[in-house]
Amino acid sequence: MKRRKFLETVPTAGLGVCLLSSTACNLFLKEGINRTKQINLKIVSSNLIEIPQGKRVAFGWSAAGIKPNDFIILKPEINLPEINLPEANLFLRISTAQETWDNKLVHVKIAGKNVSLGTIDIRSSAVLVPYELEIDKKHVQSINKYGLELFLEASEPLWIFDKQSINSDNRSLLPHLLASSEKYGSIEAFKERFMSVNSIQSFGWREGTVLDGLWQLYSQKGEQRALEVIKEHFDLFFDENKNLIYENAHSIQKDNQIDGIESTIPFATLARLDPTHPILKTVVMAWDSYSKKNGMITGGMTLTAEGCYTVAYPMAVIGRLWKRKDLMQNALAQLRHRFVLVEDGNFYLRYNEGEKTFRNWARGAAWFLLGFVRTISELKEEIQDEKIIKKFKEGVDVVITMQQENGLWNCFMDQDVAPDTSGSAGISAAIMAAVKNGILDQSYRVAAEKCWKSLYDYITPDGFLKGVAQDNRGGVELQQSDYRVIAQMGMGMMAQLYAYRE
Repeated sequence: MKRRKFLETVPTAGLGVCLLSSTACNLFLKEGINRTKQINLKIVSSNLIEIPQGKRVAFGWSAAGIKPNDFIILKPEINLPEINLPEANLFLRISTAQETWDNKLVHVKIAGKNVSLGTIDIRSSAVLVPYELEIDKKHVQSINKYGLELFLEASEPLWIFDKQSINSDNRSLLPHLLASSEKYGSIEAFKERFMSVNSIQSFGWREGTVLDGLWQLYSQKGEQRALEVIKEHFDLFFDENKNLIYENAHSIQKDNQIDGIESTIPFATLARLDPTHPILKTVVMAWDSYSKKNGMITGGMTLTAEGCYTVAYPMAVIGRLWKRKDLMQNALAQLRHRFVLVEDGNFYLRYNEGEKTFRNWARGAAWFLLGFVRTISELKEEIQDEKIIKKFKEGVDVVITMQQENGLWNCFMDQDVAPDTSGSAGISAAIMAAVKNGILDQSYRVAAEKCWKSLYDYITPDGFLKGVAQDNRGGVELQQSDYRVIAQMGMGMMAQLYAYRE
């Protein structure tokens, strides 16, 4: 199905997208910024398998599958000895092309040789997520001569993106080696990576967080490139007839459908660009269908913190743009329903018939606080509710008591577990946005700035954000572990923090 060009349907200013030539970008990623080079890898040997019936690869991009207990062989597209590789860090990267709900181990070695290079550990992964393995640079000559063998230990196949899209510059999501003289990336590298197609995520809360980050960069910092990228992202999700084309969390197509309350946050950004888009009526109808007798909008019987950000916020945006007082009032009502999630100095992700779970989970606190501050700010000229503002301030004061000395928040904020950069960035973004909008006084800026400084250590040389707690599919045990990933949705929250810094 042909994707429509969002750039052709929405007025723009200062557009001028420059797509680098394939040959140049195969080797170099803004070398002037941090001497980082990308060397694309191609699959030279594999046992081809078909995508399972009923499933689909995002955007029609090319993907290759590895069967359990089978392998593929990758080789560099360019002869490595001919490249002046930076000293130090070398990483193998692959990115998921189908949703996974199990644990997979990808054992990497020199092809045809008994030389193990390590294992890529993939657990409960969404699509469009890069995974990496650091490799000692002493193996470069062998990699060039023999290639890399990737052997899959898993119960189900693994699918990875394997070829560049004709219409999109998705090279950072293809198999490649990343070589860099830098241990960490810069904010310039972060912005370069984030303001591109390579920051795209699966449609729903992940992509919604990215789109919101891009919008804040445009609206607060005047980043024209961010506006262009929003449109490039929407080009991948909508066809020429404004049909929504996407897959759910099981890689099953959900075209023109709303897949639960967590899937509606992208429409906050869409409404800003195209408030008359026909899919928005479908969104409002979906919210009505998810409404309980008391007016609470939620999936099933469980009240979740996500709804502050994925329902209240986009509802406020659409309500204001459509001049619908009922939607604006309902957006605030969704926040009031979720007051129960902050109680006695604690945050909770979920509430069901008196039972509260996922206490002090950082990303849950981020959803709550971002949803509150975005909704309050969106409606500040229309409706204000002092009780909602007071509850938001209470939530901020609660999280600040659990901020670590390094400025981050642990995945479970009151436990001695590894930090989560996505939750930390989201909490700080909410605080900074509240300061900018006069909801909090300037003293709160200190906590957000402290977090910002620590996030620098989690930027990869080519600008991705690592240290993100994996999607919440593996339950409490996975979240409490030190397992962390690269995730563009975390970049979305970091971009929001950056947008509100002075």
